[in-house]
Amino acid sequence: MKKYSYFIRIEGLNFDRFFNELKRQNIKMFNISMPNYKTCEFGLTFADYHKIKKQKLLKNFKTTVLKTYNLGFVCNSFIKNMGLYLGGVVVAIFSIIISKTTLKINVLGTQNIKQEEIVNLLKQIDVKVGKINTVSNEDIEKYIKQNNDSVSLVSVVKKGTNLIVNIKEKIEKIEDISPICAEYNMVIDSIVVSQGVAKVKSGDVVKKGDVLVEPKSVLTNGEVTLLKPIANIKATAWITGFCEFKTEEDVFKRTGKKVVWSNYELNGKKLFSTTPQVKFENYDKIVYNNYVFKNFFLPLKLNRTIFYETKKETIKRNFEENKQSLIDKSKSIAYSKLPKGKQVLSEETIISQANNTYFVNTYLKIDVNI
Repeated sequence: MKKYSYFIRIEGLNFDRFFNELKRQNIKMFNISMPNYKTCEFGLTFADYHKIKKQKLLKNFKTTVLKTYNLGFVCNSFIKNMGLYLGGVVVAIFSIIISKTTLKINVLGTQNIKQEEIVNLLKQIDVKVGKINTVSNEDIEKYIKQNNDSVSLVSVVKKGTNLIVNIKEKIEKIEDISPICAEYNMVIDSIVVSQGVAKVKSGDVVKKGDVLVEPKSVLTNGEVTLLKPIANIKATAWITGFCEFKTEEDVFKRTGKKVVWSNYELNGKKLFSTTPQVKFENYDKIVYNNYVFKNFFLPLKLNRTIFYETKKETIKRNFEENKQSLIDKSKSIAYSKLPKGKQVLSEETIISQANNTYFVNTYLKIDVNI
């Protein structure tokens, strides 16, 4: 075992005065070596190292700890990190205690069934939050399905301290009578309605999604019945491709500097939080929230917020150099939207400008039959 705990290097001048002061205080040096007249390397015991640090005897030298040895360093490291170690022990003990306890019940897939109904059903078979669940998944599924007529299928999964109940509700079949709507932005050329109520006429300009023909309602035996709309509609539509180009634009680029906030969270309570000051004038902010244990074995989360410093730069670009590629891009976008089998009647590209921005639009004219 080494007789010393720290092996250090000091760099500077006037080593004789420093050595004399160590000798006066009975501080012993081990394995002394001097690679050059400005550098000295030697070992110190744990107590002597901290004694000369406290008395600031090394203030005139550049000091580097090259190696650490023996129990002294281990003890010092343990003392400095005692809070972290104790926290780990507490978390480990707590995880063992609650690992088999249901801390949360998640009911998924419900729309018409209230989640409280399912939770109350579970209480009837002693499946509750804050209690160890001894009922099998199969028995839970069977009990819910037998005691709620609105449930079609149910599956139960245990993930750590979470009980997840997936519900599929029974659906009543209702015939869907929908209106006829515009599939594109277009101009109506002609419209002939066989059944239903026309909401547009020849020459009208309509937007995608506008109602063209509504279902017709009739009274039969005292009940209102909707009749499916039937019509023959011809129109002219335009498929568009759009892109824009800025000749001058401010962008923010990361400098490589960052500040990290972090904390652990257990059931909504924060543990071991660090929030250093953010002095950046501009920054990108990214938040990460991840569970420490897989499958929610313990609901312990690590929350991290990273602030990346950014600086503004102004980028200038020449439109004429990029003009043809922008035209090609707008055409490509327009043709990618063209329905399969549709024939293009005409093609037109229009370029406009506002301040530092150019707008490139390509229009494809097509016939539409509904």
